[in-house]
Amino acid sequence: MNDILKDVEELKELILSSDEYKNYSNSLKDIESKKEINSIIDKIVLLQKEIVKKEVLKEDTSKQEKELDTLYNNLYNYDEYTNYINNSKELNILITSVQKRFEEYFNSLVK
Repeated sequence: MNDILKDVEELKELILSSDEYKNYSNSLKDIESKKEINSIIDKIVLLQKEIVKKEVLKEDTSKQEKELDTLYNNLYNYDEYTNYINNSKELNILITSVQKRFEEYFNSLVK
């Protein structure tokens, strides 16, 4: 069993050393260092909360939704953010593929 756990640890290290993870990590650092991007993200989160509250109270949210769309458009104008999104997707594809292979293998064991 220790060999199996060692192999799992090795797989983790392989993922952490992959280009997908490195690109993701670098792009995350890029956006974390951009105050403008973080400010927009903070505004988006607050606005989303406001929209949810208004929806619960069955109030009109069209003004907030329009503002939210504008904020998202502004956010996507930053190359750092679009790179982060793309790199996140690539990493997610890698991890999902690994998970799927494990699932297929484990399911074949139980059949």
